[in-house]
Amino acid sequence: MLELVTWPRNPWSVFDELESLQSDMNRMLTGQPTREVGRSGRAWRRRSTYPLMNVWTAKDGIVIDAELPGADPKDVDIAVQGDELTLSGKVNAVDAAEGETYHRRERPAGEFTRTLQLPFRAEAGAVKANYKNGVLRVTIPRSEEEKPKKIVIEA
Repeated sequence: MLELVTWPRNPWSVFDELESLQSDMNRMLTGQPTREVGRSGRAWRRRSTYPLMNVWTAKDGIVIDAELPGADPKDVDIAVQGDELTLSGKVNAVDAAEGETYHRRERPAGEFTRTLQLPFRAEAGAVKANYKNGVLRVTIPRSEEEKPKKIVIEA
């Protein structure tokens, strides 16, 4: 005889599982790793991609800080077209010296590409980039037609 055992479930867990499945399928189709196992032994989703970024709006545009420790600025390409920014390049792996063994390697190495949708069309010719202490800062100004215009009220 088959006995059915039930337990109280969170009603949102079904949606969490569907979101997880969709995320994993998207990562699989783009060639990114789908799941990693954490300390608890349970799989968790990698929510961010490489490089990690902070993005904020400034007075006349947007500023992006991308973490690229160990990258050579000559190996990084920045492309801005319309309302998209694409960072691509490579980070070279640092191999252990002879007689040394790695116990843990968490810093990513290899080729990367990351594209962000900007909240406006950019002025591609005025984009500035600066690399310092492993952080790439990209400053992207709004195009003139995207800047808010002050309207004078006639009375």
